[in-house]
Amino acid sequence: MERISRRTFLRSTAAFGGLAVISACAGPSATPSAAPSGSAAVPTATPKPIAVKGAWVAMTANQMIWPIAVEAGYFKKYGIDLDLSYINGSSTAVPALINGDIGITTVAGSAVVSAQAGGQDLVMIAGFLNKAVWKVMAGPGITSIDQVRGKTIAVTRIGNADYFAWQTIAARQGWKSDELKFVSANDVPGQITFLKTGNAQVIAVSPPNNALAATQAGAKEILDTSVYDEPEQQVGLVAMRKWLGENRPAALGALKASVEAMARWPKDPPFVKDVIKKYLKIEDQQVIDAGYDAYAKIWPQVPYPTEPGLQRVIDQVAATNAKAKDLKPQQMIDRSFVQELESSGFIAQIYK
Repeated sequence: MERISRRTFLRSTAAFGGLAVISACAGPSATPSAAPSGSAAVPTATPKPIAVKGAWVAMTANQMIWPIAVEAGYFKKYGIDLDLSYINGSSTAVPALINGDIGITTVAGSAVVSAQAGGQDLVMIAGFLNKAVWKVMAGPGITSIDQVRGKTIAVTRIGNADYFAWQTIAARQGWKSDELKFVSANDVPGQITFLKTGNAQVIAVSPPNNALAATQAGAKEILDTSVYDEPEQQVGLVAMRKWLGENRPAALGALKASVEAMARWPKDPPFVKDVIKKYLKIEDQQVIDAGYDAYAKIWPQVPYPTEPGLQRVIDQVAATNAKAKDLKPQQMIDRSFVQELESSGFIAQIYK
């Protein structure tokens, strides 16, 4: 697992008050020195930062909230010593959460639903991206979404967010799930390679940087899923319920850092673009600018997960996993974290 660590260590100093020792002078007229007026200041220990292991899961601009928070020092600001790693894909990050390799991460709603369907108590405490935005890109010979039925589709991994995006597309098109053939390409560069070699005819990628990369490789856009204009829970802040119960201050600190990072996005384009360039390893300024612009106005100020958005994801997952059919959005959402920041005035202060 590729790791990008930004460990922060807090150095504390201890102050020691000197003790004045007064000796009595010889002779009957000696008078003890007067005690100094006022009270001596009592040193206060700085709280030790909370060590947390976290991850971001996709090489795309909509996963840049935590890298921004790391580079801006927001985790440190809110008492979190974050060890941030890159894990390729939501479906890979979930086992890391379950096994305790990481404590908290930003993954797609489909990962939460799939985990719940498998009996794992994974919970979303905040929704960062509450609407599905995918670009369907096709190789030679395909000019419309109607031509995709029966073709081979390259996804990053079976079970990742782009895989479940196809369940929505299939439902909209009136296709049965078995009318689509999927092949795993590991990541977006792999998807584009599958298109170029003809091993797949179509892919769905997040805009704008991945869509632009596909376009530059010769692919053509045949569908923008934003035209559906429906809530769909995408990127959110997620952890195991047990971990949240034992580490609420850590989760709140991570959420505070995330909120401030989202607030900074539209205010500081040069800084955000530098983070996109660094973490996504992009040199093409056009791609960097497109990545910034796509999300500059989309982050929610008060990032509650959306129940309608999660219900849509439940329906997507249930199309291929019957165990998801009876799940309810309420059982995989904990609104108390965002609610605490909202009621305390923290969020209003950040956006003031």
